[in-house]
Amino acid sequence: MSTRRPIWIAALYSLVLLTCSISVAKADRRVALVVGNSNYSNASLFLSNPKNDATDVAAALRGVGFEVLQAIDANKRDLDLNMAKFARLAIDADAALFFYAGHAVQYQGRNYLMPTDAEVEDEISFRYQMTPLDDVRAALDRGDGVKIVILDACRNNPIVNALRRKKKSGDSRAIDAVRGGLAKIDKAQGMVVAYATAADEVAADGDGRNSPFTSAFLKRLKEPGLEIEQLFRRVAADVNAQTGGRQRPETYVSLLSNYYLNQTDRIAFDKIKDSPDPAVLQDFIAKFSTSSYVPEAQNRIQRIEAAIRERQNLEARQREAARLAEEQRKAEREAALRKLAEQEEALRKQESLRAQAAAEKVRKEREAAQAQEEQRLRLVAEKERKEREAAKAQEEQRVKLAAERERKLREEAAQLLAEQARTKIAAIDRKEPPSLAGISTEIRTLPPQAAPAAADQPCDRDGAALAQLRSNPSLEAVTELERSLSCEKLRAQILRLRESLSAVAHAAPAVAAQSKPIVEKVTPPPAVVLAPPPAPPAAPKQEAAPKPPEPPKAVVAAVGATPNCKQDEARLAKIRANPSHADLASLERELSCERLRPQIVRLRESLPKEAAKEAAKEAAKEAAKPNEPAVAANPPTLQSAQSAPTGAKPAQSAPIVQVRSCDEERATLAKLRASQSREDVVRFERELACEQLRPQVIRLRESLSGG
Repeated sequence: MSTRRPIWIAALYSLVLLTCSISVAKADRRVALVVGNSNYSNASLFLSNPKNDATDVAAALRGVGFEVLQAIDANKRDLDLNMAKFARLAIDADAALFFYAGHAVQYQGRNYLMPTDAEVEDEISFRYQMTPLDDVRAALDRGDGVKIVILDACRNNPIVNALRRKKKSGDSRAIDAVRGGLAKIDKAQGMVVAYATAADEVAADGDGRNSPFTSAFLKRLKEPGLEIEQLFRRVAADVNAQTGGRQRPETYVSLLSNYYLNQTDRIAFDKIKDSPDPAVLQDFIAKFSTSSYVPEAQNRIQRIEAAIRERQNLEARQREAARLAEEQRKAEREAALRKLAEQEEALRKQESLRAQAAAEKVRKEREAAQAQEEQRLRLVAEKERKEREAAKAQEEQRVKLAAERERKLREEAAQLLAEQARTKIAAIDRKEPPSLAGISTEIRTLPPQAAPAAADQPCDRDGAALAQLRSNPSLEAVTELERSLSCEKLRAQILRLRESLSAVAHAAPAVAAQSKPIVEKVTPPPAVVLAPPPAPPAAPKQEAAPKPPEPPKAVVAAVGATPNCKQDEARLAKIRANPSHADLASLERELSCERLRPQIVRLRESLPKEAAKEAAKEAAKEAAKPNEPAVAANPPTLQSAQSAPTGAKPAQSAPIVQVRSCDEERATLAKLRASQSREDVVRFERELACEQLRPQVIRLRESLSGG
């Protein structure tokens, strides 16, 4: 009996509250006037959406408890009659709402609604054919409840443009106060005014059934529990997003408390707020998530759940013994599970140790294999280093031998030149007057000057080494020759050769290590040989170059000491500064200082092929002149000059062609070393005629192809 009494009291209390809530809901009377004008007597004012907007809004307002007066396509009389009915209904209403969709005009700061039969010709028409919005406000002010005005009436009105055109033509003086948008309503306590767009702006009619503003209003009106200011904020956001910011609704709210247009959540909550079933309250929260009654429903659920928990605790105390027994059994099962887990953990650790041991074994084997591979690579590198050192030693030995052969060949050439000079002097003595003959005799009888000859020997030795390096370039050898140079006048040439080889210095050691040293037959640079007279004495053949006789040395020294050497050196310096083969050929023909001839020959070899061809033509023309001692531009090699029989004219055509070809291709090879173009090197290798240059071309091509 004691248990049933609280339940009966609670049910009676719930019934009383439900009855009171229903009576309160019934006492809250709300009225609305909805107007939508689409079909105007003036066909240019036709609007497609206002009648649809008014119909849909009236239905929605009836759904949320409003008593609705509806007027579609209302003329001036219909609008006035409905306005009178609305004013009477608003007297005792708790809320009065006015919705208008159609044309409206602002004139002199006041808003006018346009009936369907209005014909606006001038400013007088506003007073007698239009409905002032102030009449709507007067009807709303008859009641003491919440006053709501919703104006979706800022459509683009051709009447405004027509009146403005009249003003421009001078028909009216007061039409400049006409505007297409609506003006703001004066502030009033207890009123809510919602504009479809901002003041003085025009709203869009829309392409669908409803205008953008009415569509957003109908959508948000279906959401119960939205406070009216929050509702119109969401409407404004929806319209702004839908029109891309072109239409921005505005709302004016002057209420002292919250107000809700859709109060279906309140009616529903009043029915279930005292329900003992939390599921019913959860359904209400899910259905009316935006309702202001959601916190109260949640508190009710918490109280019900607290009662349920208390009842569960009571039942739990009654089953305490059973629970303890169950916990004991559970503890025993957990102990068994822990033991099993510990065994599995031990097995996993053993397996992990075995895996670590196997991994360590593999690592050691890999390190041992890596150490063996590194040892093998060190041995291979050491072997390659020794091979490179051996190759370098062989190359140095070959260079030394070539330099020695060059020195011997130059000594033989000097001896041959001295012999030819003696022959020329003898011929001059036979032809010149006695005074000149005496001078030549004195020159021949001069005592030998050993100092200048000794001074020329380092230059000859360094010149031979430089010529060998030009035919087989090596950056290390050039650097070594530059360090040990004794003849300072060759230092500029060695510097230029080292700079031309520095571009490929990184590839030189690899090329030297991969290719075996090739001992070439050293061909000395072409020496200038004076043509002998018709019956010259035979030049003796010598296998090893002996020291020249003392008288020729005296002659060479005497000639080198003449002032002509200074003049020839000055001319040669000018030609080096501004290379010209014609000037070089002229200097070579008129040369008096014979010790400058090797430098002239090397300068001529460095000129381009075209210049070499021109030089050959000039030399041929000079050789063709009669009764003059001819100087060969490109004489035969020393071996062919020595092997010529005494008194016989040497055959020079084939050796000259070979020397010219090698000289031209040597100059081209020097340009290819500077340009570093592999395609040009390959093409030059295919067209190569001088075989003694082929090893150098091959090494240059391999260095440019990366090995």
